[in-house]
Amino acid sequence: MADVMKQVVQEILQGNKTVISKKVENSTKNPETDSNLKHIKRPNYQRLKKDERLSYTGKSYQTSPNSLRTDDKKSNASKLPKQFNEESISSLHSISLVQGNVPKKNHTHSQERHHQAIKSRIIGNTKNGGCVWFFPKLPKELMGSFHRPLNSASVGVVKMPECLPSYLLIINEVIRNNQGVKFHLSWSKEAGTPFTAELYDDNVDRLGKIMNDIYQKLNRRSFKQYETYTAVSPSPWLSSQMNISSSIDGIAFLEGISYYTNIVLMDLLLKNFETSDFSYEINSNYLLLKGNYHIISKLITELKKEAARLVSSDTMI
Repeated sequence: MADVMKQVVQEILQGNKTVISKKVENSTKNPETDSNLKHIKRPNYQRLKKDERLSYTGKSYQTSPNSLRTDDKKSNASKLPKQFNEESISSLHSISLVQGNVPKKNHTHSQERHHQAIKSRIIGNTKNGGCVWFFPKLPKELMGSFHRPLNSASVGVVKMPECLPSYLLIINEVIRNNQGVKFHLSWSKEAGTPFTAELYDDNVDRLGKIMNDIYQKLNRRSFKQYETYTAVSPSPWLSSQMNISSSIDGIAFLEGISYYTNIVLMDLLLKNFETSDFSYEINSNYLLLKGNYHIISKLITELKKEAARLVSSDTMI
């Protein structure tokens, strides 16, 4: 016993925590049981947990915020206030239900094209400030907005900043070739008076084509500073609008030239051509020739040449 105590003291002094004594080695324990105990592993859980914590810390710097584990997301969600989790999500759910229940018109492709075709629209604006509109299928409440309200008619409108005879020629051609088209005009020879034409037709497709054609003609004309026109045997309607005799063989006019420059042109014409088979009329924005169609056709051609010379020399007044 003294020897055992002596050995224990020596081991403690030497810093060896494992105390082994000869007495233990020579104990009467079963050698077989002792050998089995040697194979039992006793892991150090604190050390293992430490290794795991260090390993996780190292990986966390390499992992993006979007790659959090599901458990971590659930943990973060559980940290939110109960009021936010339940009431806010409930509100969002209600909004999504309301949005999902908004009724939408279920049109086929052909139906959408049809609805698009019957919408009122601006066909186009001209360079000189004019505009053309088309109203295919107006409700009855809006038919009274025009000068001649028709219960089932489509309406086309032309509005130009001034009255020119060429606009009358366009309308005259339309009503001559389309007997079912009705109209209302605002026309005056007074300077600065805008030109307005309303066309009415029960045939929506026909009037749509007519209004597109009118716009193309007006838009092309708006790019020219001046232009000449002729008409053989003017119709009674056109003669009435221009206040000329219906017995006249033809008319010709030059548009886009100012009043006093028209006087210059007529002075040149009367001095260079000796003929009495025509008459003329000088207006603020056009010059009108009336008489034998073949004679006035040649004269208006000469006037256009003189107008070009005057424009190129910058003497327009």
